[in-house]
Amino acid sequence: MKRFTFIYFLSFLFISSVLTGCDEFLDQPVKGKQVLSNYFSNEDECLKALSGCYASLSPEDWWENDFFYLVGDICSDDAFKGNSIEGDQRDFGNLARFLITPQNEWIEIKWRYAYEQVYRTNLVIENVPNAPISENLKKQIVAEAKFLRAFAYFELVKNFGGVPLLTKPLTVEDPKQSKVPASQIWTQIEADLQAAATDLPDKSGQSAAELGRATKGAALAYLVKAYIYQEKWNDAEPLAAQIIATGEYNLNDAFDMVWSVQNPNGNGSIFEIQNNYHELYDAGNALPSITRSRADGGWGFCTPSSDLDNFMAGDPRRDATIIKEGDYVDEDHPEYDTSLSENETGRTNRKYYLSLADRAEVDEHKRAPLNQILFRYADLLLLHAEAAWHNGNSGAALTSVNEVRNRVGLAPLASAGDQLLQDIYGERRMELAMEGHRYYDLKRQAGISQSSFPRIKEVMEAFVTYNMNSNTDYDAGNNKGVLFDVSVHTLFPIPQNEIDLSEGAITQNPGY
Repeated sequence: MKRFTFIYFLSFLFISSVLTGCDEFLDQPVKGKQVLSNYFSNEDECLKALSGCYASLSPEDWWENDFFYLVGDICSDDAFKGNSIEGDQRDFGNLARFLITPQNEWIEIKWRYAYEQVYRTNLVIENVPNAPISENLKKQIVAEAKFLRAFAYFELVKNFGGVPLLTKPLTVEDPKQSKVPASQIWTQIEADLQAAATDLPDKSGQSAAELGRATKGAALAYLVKAYIYQEKWNDAEPLAAQIIATGEYNLNDAFDMVWSVQNPNGNGSIFEIQNNYHELYDAGNALPSITRSRADGGWGFCTPSSDLDNFMAGDPRRDATIIKEGDYVDEDHPEYDTSLSENETGRTNRKYYLSLADRAEVDEHKRAPLNQILFRYADLLLLHAEAAWHNGNSGAALTSVNEVRNRVGLAPLASAGDQLLQDIYGERRMELAMEGHRYYDLKRQAGISQSSFPRIKEVMEAFVTYNMNSNTDYDAGNNKGVLFDVSVHTLFPIPQNEIDLSEGAITQNPGY
C-alpha cells in the first residue's frame, strides 16, 4: 500500500548552480524556480499533483484531519469526548457537549484542510488537460481530482451548510468570497461525481498498486449518499441498486475482519484512506493511538457510551465494536484496562484497536498501518434500504437490510411501515457504530415521534434523560446533550477567522 501523504504540491524550489561568493550569488538571476507556469510538464508531475490531492484526506499529523473523523461519534449518543483529563483538548470536549463557538479550533482546522483539498484539486482539474501526457491518463487524473473535490465539498456542506464555492484556483487578486446556498454545493457535488464516474475504473479493474484510488463505484456510492442527504429518494434507490447489481462489492469478510489491519481494501471496501507504517516518511493513521486506552499507551479520546453498549447488547457486532473495562481482547490484554480514572465511559473503540504486534515501532501516535474506511458496502446497502422505504418499496428495503443482518447470523426482519424504518435506522447504528456516521445520520433523518424536527432532537433528549435518570454505568450523571439546540446545532459555525479574513463577505450560520 502507498499512502498519498508525502507530496506537498506548492513548495518546489531547485538550486541549479553553486556560486562561490556572496556578492556574486546575489547578482545572479534566479535559476531553476518551479512555478505553476512550468509545472504539469510531464506524467510524473501530474501524478505528484494528484497525490497531493489525496494527501489532504489525512495530512501528516493527527490534528490536521484524523481527529475530526471522530466528531460524528462524539456529537451523538454513541460516544463522549472520552479522555476526562481537565483541559486536555478542551475544544474537542466542547464539541461533544455542544458548547460550540466560532472560535473552536477544530472547526477552523476542518474548514482549512477541506479548502486545501479544494485548492489542490482545482489546480489539477485546470492544468492537467493541457499537460503533454496521454488523453486516457488526463481523463483519469481529472476524474480522480473531481471525485476528491466532491468529497471535500461533501465534508464542508454536511458540517457547515452553505459555503464559498470555488471551482478554479483562488488567487490573491480574486475578490473576497461569499457563501452560496447549500443547494448549489450539492449541485456541484453531483456534477463532479457524475463526471468522475464516467472516467474512473471499477475496483475490479485496478491493479494491486492502484487499490485505494478513486473508482467508479466510489463516485456512484457518494452520489447515492448525496441524493440521500437531499432526500432525493427516487434518484438514490435505483442508483444504489445499480451499484449492488455490479457485484463489485460483497459482505464476504467476517464483521470482525472489516477493520482488521490484515484486511486492507477488503471485499466490502468502497473507499478508504491508505495507511502504511513507514519510519522514513512519517506515515500512518493516528486514530488507533488517539482512541486507545491511556493505560494501553493511547490518548483515550472518543469513548463509546453505555447507551450504545446497551443498544448493542446481544448483537454479534458488539464485541467487534466496543471494549469495556475488564473485557478479554487478546493474549496481551486478557482483562482490558480502560484507565477508569481518565475515561468518561470505561470503554474504548474496538474497530481502531491494534494488537501489540501490529503497532508501529517508533512514534506510534501517527504511524498506525490501519486504513481509514470512509465508505463501505454495508453502508450502501442500508442507504438503499432507507431510500426504498421512502419510495414505498418495502420488499427491496427488507432485502438490503437483511443482507447486512445475514452476514452476522441474525434472523431476517419482517417488519413493515414505520417500524421498518426504525429497524433500518437501528441497523445503521449497529453496523456503523464508532465509524463517524451517527451525528450526520441523525441530523439528516426525519424524526419518528417528532416528525417536524430532525431525528437528532428526540435522540439527544432521550440520551440526556437516560444519563441523568436511569444510567447506573460509568457514564451515569453526564449531562452531555443538555445544551443541544436543534435550531442551531445541526450545523457548525463558520470559523470566525474566516469571516474576518473575508471582511464580512462570509456570513455566520444562525445561532452562533
